[in-house]
Amino acid sequence: MRNKKGLTLVEVVVAMGLFGVIMVTLFPAFLITNLMNITSREFTDANFEAQSELEEIYDLSKSLGVTAASVLDGMGYNTPPSTVCTTSPCERLSGVYRYVVTFGPYNDPVTGPSTTLTNVIISVSKIVDNPQIGEDRAQLQIVLRFGESFTP
Repeated sequence: MRNKKGLTLVEVVVAMGLFGVIMVTLFPAFLITNLMNITSREFTDANFEAQSELEEIYDLSKSLGVTAASVLDGMGYNTPPSTVCTTSPCERLSGVYRYVVTFGPYNDPVTGPSTTLTNVIISVSKIVDNPQIGEDRAQLQIVLRFGESFTP
């Protein structure tokens, strides 16, 4: 009769071999899933930062008499006096994020370019040592009217 108290050496080696083959095929999936989670979290955080920045610009734009340059200057952006972020973007570094804001006239598809509305584009990227990793993580756009009170 055969002894049923334990496993033979052959059974242990076969079980370890099967476990090894399964782990070799599944381990890359765990690594890729982890990388996707990290990337997704970075995009979500950057979108939150961009939205918060646009909300602050929007709130400041509602004050009477303000201009786009005064709003960005008050928020700590490097605003060149002549361009006001229309020909070259204005940027600000805060923590691990780099904010870049560009202004331009709003071009309505029906009525054409507007003289009172401003198109504001903000992009947020993470500050990293490797430029291939530090691409823009979020870009949002809003159309604002600076320096006028809004009546709903």
